[in-house]
Amino acid sequence: MTVIAMLQGTTDTDTETTRSGLALARMLNTSLTGLCALPDPASAVMVVTTPESTGLTAAAARSVAQMQTEMLSKAEEAFRAGVADAAGVTSTFVHQVATAEQAAASAATLADALVFPRSAAKTGEPLSLGFDHVMMDARLPLILTGSAPYTPGPVIIGWDGSNGAARAVRLHLELIQAAGEAIIAQNRKDAERDGARPGIAPDTLESWLAARGVKARSAPIEGEVAASLLALASGTGATAIVAGAYGHSRLGERLFGGTTRRLLNASEAPALALAR
Repeated sequence: MTVIAMLQGTTDTDTETTRSGLALARMLNTSLTGLCALPDPASAVMVVTTPESTGLTAAAARSVAQMQTEMLSKAEEAFRAGVADAAGVTSTFVHQVATAEQAAASAATLADALVFPRSAAKTGEPLSLGFDHVMMDARLPLILTGSAPYTPGPVIIGWDGSNGAARAVRLHLELIQAAGEAIIAQNRKDAERDGARPGIAPDTLESWLAARGVKARSAPIEGEVAASLLALASGTGATAIVAGAYGHSRLGERLFGGTTRRLLNASEAPALALAR
């Protein structure tokens, strides 16, 4: 299929998202699509039925349309800048009339990878609703850009044998295979607590990955999981962290933290390949 970079109409952010998407497209030997989804201006304006308000509604719709035209222009300009050195990678810019939630979920269904800017994980940011919808409601895989430009390296897999971790590995298998090397990180206390769970042992995942052409090794971690994963990624020059997201409810994660929230809030982190 293709790697899809979600664009929001802000120059710096869209350029970086495009460059991250381009690096992934090269890794996966596929094409890159820059997707800017904006709703129908008429649907973005409250419909007022009183005759005297008709003109105001029409003016508001025109204002929204003008704003969208400017956002679309910025998104396309940033995408073109981001793929300026995309030799060998087919790149296409697409404008879709839809909400970011609808467009992102549709794109994630069959894309090789769906890339969101790191800011999308923060409430109130332009693509935050799209990020939340794909992750929490559609339960489809996505990738958040790293805090620094892409560099080749291994993939860190946060492994606790949970359904979320298993989905993250399966749904991001092509990314793991493209990296060629995986480091399986597991907190020993998790292993002791859930030792009876089938498949939790790292060597089980090592064997599964080896059968799919991935060189894997285990790296026991201790203490707080998110901090340990980030430290391991920094020390090994990892390309990405692959992990299950939101083992607890979204509200619980937002109120009390949790591994996912700490990874999302980290000031320095590689790309995050997540699935719930």
